[in-house]
Amino acid sequence: MVFDDVTRDRLTAILREPGNNGIMKCSVLRAEYKNRHKEWPCSKKSLHNAIVNNWPGASIGYGGKINGPRAEYAVWINSITCLLKDIHSDSFTLEEIRMLYKRAYKYPIPLDDRSLRDILQAVNIFVPQPELKPLSDTSILREKYIPQHLKDLNRHPTALQWNASKQRSMDQVITLLAKEFIPDVSNGNEELYKPNPPSAITPNLRFALEPAILHISPPNVVDLDETDSIQEYVNTFRYTVKLEYEQQMRLYEHYSLYQHQLKPLTDKTVRILIPGIMDARPSLSIADIVLLRPIQPVMVPQYDYYHALQIRPNSLEIQSRIVDLKRGRNNEPDSVVISWELDIQQKDLLKDDHFLRQYNIRFVPNEFFPQQCNTALGWLQGLSKAQQQNVKDLLFPVVAPMVKPLTDDQKSCDMSGLAGDFRSSDILKPLNKAQASFLRMIRARTLDPTFESIRPVCILTGPAGTGKTKALISTIADVLGLLKQDKTNKNRILLCAPSHAAADVLTERLTAILRRDEIFRMYSSSRPSTTVPGKILPFTVQIPGSDTFTLPSPEGWTKFRVVVCTCMDAHILYRAQLTNYAIRTKRQCFVSFLRSNNTIGLNFGGSEVSGSKEPFFTHLFVDEAGQATEPEVLCPMSVVLDPMPGEQKVEIALIGDPRQLSPRIYSEKAALHGLGRSFMERILKRPVDCIGRGESHILGPDTLNSLDGPGSSLLDLIQYYVSIDDQEQLTIFLTENYRGHPSFLMMPSSLFYYDRLRSAKDIGLDSLSYWIERLRSVEALTNRVEMTFESSASYRDNMDIYRQVHRQSKWPIHFRAVKGKDTSVAIDTFTGTDSWQNNDEADVAVEIVDTLIQNGVAPHKIGVMSPFRGQVVAIRKRCRAKHHHDVNVGTIENFQGVEQDVIIFSLTRSNPSFVENDMKRRMGVFGMPKQANVALTRAENLFIVIGNPESMWDDQLWRQWLLWVFRNGLWYGEALEEWDSVKAGFKNANFASMLEQVDGETNATDTVVVSTMEKIHRVHSTNGV
Repeated sequence: MVFDDVTRDRLTAILREPGNNGIMKCSVLRAEYKNRHKEWPCSKKSLHNAIVNNWPGASIGYGGKINGPRAEYAVWINSITCLLKDIHSDSFTLEEIRMLYKRAYKYPIPLDDRSLRDILQAVNIFVPQPELKPLSDTSILREKYIPQHLKDLNRHPTALQWNASKQRSMDQVITLLAKEFIPDVSNGNEELYKPNPPSAITPNLRFALEPAILHISPPNVVDLDETDSIQEYVNTFRYTVKLEYEQQMRLYEHYSLYQHQLKPLTDKTVRILIPGIMDARPSLSIADIVLLRPIQPVMVPQYDYYHALQIRPNSLEIQSRIVDLKRGRNNEPDSVVISWELDIQQKDLLKDDHFLRQYNIRFVPNEFFPQQCNTALGWLQGLSKAQQQNVKDLLFPVVAPMVKPLTDDQKSCDMSGLAGDFRSSDILKPLNKAQASFLRMIRARTLDPTFESIRPVCILTGPAGTGKTKALISTIADVLGLLKQDKTNKNRILLCAPSHAAADVLTERLTAILRRDEIFRMYSSSRPSTTVPGKILPFTVQIPGSDTFTLPSPEGWTKFRVVVCTCMDAHILYRAQLTNYAIRTKRQCFVSFLRSNNTIGLNFGGSEVSGSKEPFFTHLFVDEAGQATEPEVLCPMSVVLDPMPGEQKVEIALIGDPRQLSPRIYSEKAALHGLGRSFMERILKRPVDCIGRGESHILGPDTLNSLDGPGSSLLDLIQYYVSIDDQEQLTIFLTENYRGHPSFLMMPSSLFYYDRLRSAKDIGLDSLSYWIERLRSVEALTNRVEMTFESSASYRDNMDIYRQVHRQSKWPIHFRAVKGKDTSVAIDTFTGTDSWQNNDEADVAVEIVDTLIQNGVAPHKIGVMSPFRGQVVAIRKRCRAKHHHDVNVGTIENFQGVEQDVIIFSLTRSNPSFVENDMKRRMGVFGMPKQANVALTRAENLFIVIGNPESMWDDQLWRQWLLWVFRNGLWYGEALEEWDSVKAGFKNANFASMLEQVDGETNATDTVVVSTMEKIHRVHSTNGV
C-alpha cells in the first residue's frame, strides 16, 4: 500500500468524525475505508508498518487500535495545523483555538486542556500557561473530587440508547380542536385547520460536556431601548433565549451523580434520592431530561462484522424524563421521580430487578422554554410588514392612546350588584380611588374599542399589600358584565401569570364571582395532578380514567368566560388555532358558507357562527408581569393579537411591581441584552408622550439601564412614577397599603416608591398589643444597643428631633446585630453558587423561632427568609431538629407574593469581600434593591432582621435602614465597631425625605433618609399628640 497524502487525509477524515474520537480498531477502520473508497490494497500488517513509518507520532496500541503520542488524539494534529497555518501568529490561547476549530469544522475538539496543550506544543504552537491566582477570601471552593474514569464514561459514545419515558402529549386533542372547533368550509385555506407547529428545538444532550465557547454577539443583536424594528427585536430575543438555555444546561451539569443507585417507586417510575436538590438553583423542573449510564456494561446479543450472533458488553445510555419532585420528610433526602417505562426485553438485558446496579446520572433542562419562546417569536417574525406595523404601537409605544372618556353614568364602581359566594372574599369592599381608576381605565377601553393599530398596554402597579389582585378581580367582574348583571355580555378573558402558583391563586379568587363551568384552568399534559391544589382540580379537564390533563371538547370552549394558565402554557392555545386571528378567519368563512346556503343563525357543534366582530378573547390580563421575561409574555400575545387592519383589537393590561423581583435569569449576557428585564419594566422606561403632558418617562431616569444592578445611586432608586394622578389611559400606581404595621412602610416607601405609600390598614389595639408582647420576649434575649449622634450648635433647630434616639416601643420591628461568619457549603451540597451559610445567624434565627413558639405563636405563622439557599437549608435543618416542621423557611423568591404574620430575615452575608461577586451573580441583598424591597415588605405583624452591621453599613441602602432602626431604638445585639468616627460624618448631614431631596438640591449620599410618615410621627410625638 502506498501511504501517500491522499490516503492519510482519507484516514484522518474517518478518525476525526464525532463518535470515533481519533481511536479505531484497524479492522473497523479498514472496513469503513473500503466501504467509502471501494479499495483496500494492503494487509493489516502492511497498514501497521505504513502508519508507524509514514504517519509521524502515530502508533498501534493495545487491541490493534490507532493511538496518538502521549495524548490519544494525534489525528487532530493535521487538522489544527491546517487551521492555523494561514494565521500569522505562533501563540494562541486554548479558548481561541477551540473557538476557531468549532467555526471551521462545526463541532468542538473532544480533548481536555492538557491533551490539547500537548498536541499544540508537539507542532511548535505556543500556548501560555494559565495564570495561577493565589487563594483569597473570595476564592470559590472546588467541586467534589470525581475520578476521571467516571467523568470519561459520560463523554464516551454509546452503542445503545434506550428511551424510558413515554411522554404525555396533547397533540391529538390539539389536532381535534384545530380541525373541529369551527367546521372546515374554507375551500383551500387548510392551514388554519391544522395545528400550528412548534419551533423545532432538539436539545444537544452533550452540550455541557463540551468546552465552553466564547460567544460573540451577532451584529443583529441590539439595545431594545434604541430600536423599533420587529426583526431586530426577534433576533435579539432569539439570541438571549439561546444563551439562557445553554447556561442552564451548564449549571445542570453540576447536579450530575456518579455511581448512584435508583430506588423503585411504581411499575413505571423510579426515584433518585438527592439530598438538597429541592433547594438547588436553577431548580429541576417537570419534564427535564435525565440521562443514565450504567457503570458496568450491559451484555447485549448482536451480530458482528461477519454476521455471527455474539453476546458482547455494550455501553448504554437510558434517556428518561422527570415526572415529579418531592421534598424529603422525616430526615429523608429529597427525591426526583423519573419515568422508567422499559420494555420486558430491555429490563431483562439490564438485569436490575433489585435495583443494585450503579449509574452515572446527568440532568438536561427540557426544551420547552426555548421552544415556546421561539414559537412566539416566529409568529411575530412571520407577520406581514403591514401587520407588524400594527403591533409596533404595542411593543414600542410612543404616544399614549386616545380613548373616549366615560360619561358620569358610566363612572360608577359600585360592587354591591355583584352576585356570588363572598364568604372568603373582599370583593364587595369599596375600591379606593386608584383601584377605581384602573377599573374605569379598562372600562373606557372596552366601551371604545380600536379597529386599527393595537393600543399600548395599560399597567396597574404598586407594592405588595396595595390591593392589586382585588383591583384585578373587580375589573374582571366589570369586563364580564357582572356588576350590572348584563346577560348580553360576550367578553372573554385570557388570564395569565408567569408561575403556576400565581395562576392558581387567581383561579381561586375567581371562584367567588364565576360559576364552575365559566372558568377553565389549563395545564399542560406533563403537569402531575399531585402538584395541583385540590380546590383547583374541579376547574381542570382530565382524560377519563386518568390523572393526565387535557383540553375540553370543541363544544365546551364557548361556555368559558375566563381561561387561566401560565404565560408559557398559552402556547397550547396558539398550537390548537384557538387564537383571535384563526377563529375570526374561520368564523367569517363559516358565516359566508351559511349565508350562501341560506342557513344563517344555526349552531354546529357548539361553535360560534355569529357574524359579530368581537374577538374570541376580548381581554388579556397578565398578573405578576414584573417577573415574566418578554418572550414569555409574547406567548399569550400570539394568541390574542389579531394584527389585521379593520378588525376589533384586544385590550391588554399588565399587573405587577417592577420594583420587586425581576425574571430569574442565569446567563449574565442574556440578562444584559434584555432577557432579565420584564416587558412591563421596558415599557415603563420608554419615552411616551402622554396626552397633553409630554412626560419624558414613567419609570426611572433615562440613564439608568438596570434597576437591579450595581452602580445605581439612592436618588436613582427612588425616582419612580412621576405625577400621573390625572392620566388614566396608561398607568395606575396604587399607594394605599393594607398590609402590616405602618412602620413597615416607612423605609420601603422612601427608598423604592418616591415616599408615596400610605398605610390604610386598621390596626386593632388588641392585635398590636399581642404582637408587642411577643416582641418583648425576643428583645429579652439580648441588650439594646446604646449609640447617639453628636450634638452641635450648628445644627438647625428642626433637625434636632431626628438626631435624638426615640425608642418606638409600639413598633413591631426588631434588628438583631450578629457578627457571624459566612462560609460556603458548595463542597457538601450542589445548591450552586448561593450555597452560603452563616451558622451564627442560623442559631439566632432558630432561637427567636423557639422563643416565639414558646410564647404562643403558632409555627405556621412564622416565616424565616434568607437570600441564600445554603442558609435556608441550615435553618430548616435546625427547625426540624426541634420539631418545628410548620415553620415556613425559604428564599426571597419563595416569599414573593406571600404574606406572613412573622418574618425573620437572615441577611447571611457577613464578609464584604464577597459582595461584588454576589452582585455579578445577582445574589444576596447588597447592591440588589429589588431583592431588598421584597424582603422588607413580607411581614404582616412582626418583622425581625438578623445581620452583620459592619457589612450592612457598606451598602448605601442598608446603611439608611440601619440609621432608621438606630434612631428609633430598634437595634439590639452588637454595635458598629467605629461608631464614634461614623457619627462624626453626620455633623452636617441633612435629615430629609426623598420628596425633599428630589424637589431640592440635596445630594442623597449626604442625607439621612427620613420618610414623611416618620416625620409626621416624630412631630406628633414631640408635641405630645
